[in-house]
Amino acid sequence: MPDDLEVPTLCGTGANLLLSVVDLIHQSVPKTVWETERLRKVFGNRTVPMILADGDVMAFGPCPDRTLVASAVLQRHGIRPTIIYHERRVPGFTPSTAHIAMEISVDGRTWMMDFGSRESRLVEGEYYFNPEIEETLALERFSLLDMDVDLMSVTPNQMFGMVATENIDMEHKYDYYEKQSRRYSGQILEDRLALDKTHSVYYEL
Repeated sequence: MPDDLEVPTLCGTGANLLLSVVDLIHQSVPKTVWETERLRKVFGNRTVPMILADGDVMAFGPCPDRTLVASAVLQRHGIRPTIIYHERRVPGFTPSTAHIAMEISVDGRTWMMDFGSRESRLVEGEYYFNPEIEETLALERFSLLDMDVDLMSVTPNQMFGMVATENIDMEHKYDYYEKQSRRYSGQILEDRLALDKTHSVYYEL
């Protein structure tokens, strides 16, 4: 694995640059289904160069790796994203989980960039979710750059460790992901992009 793997430089400014970042993420690190051994060993434990060198992310939990890579690309272009760390639970549906997204300010406008398992979202405005169905356990905003963190050497698990509570049971999460990997629709591997809340698959949830 090349230690000197470089983060790509893109053309464009403003919203067009953000669209290019999402497109780069979709092409450079597509979603794949992982075997159990790789899931338990690798998930959340790769740096940006490692993620880019491997060339994929885990389909059922792509947000940590994709957000970290996108943050590094944005930093390369002089943009300082705010990381959103959201611990949440859908009662009776899944184990408590940690989701990660970004708020990005460019040209006086704020955008949410969110790499979910069912779709990616680039929507103008702040991070949003549905409080009617998601019980929030923790919601934090922070900047890795303000924390003097090297985006090229930190892993998602190290990043989570800075803000996580004790609500997340990783063994339950691994079991949940393993069950998903045994029975899934091929649509989970597709990359859908929503540019408006009302066109998001999460809108009706």
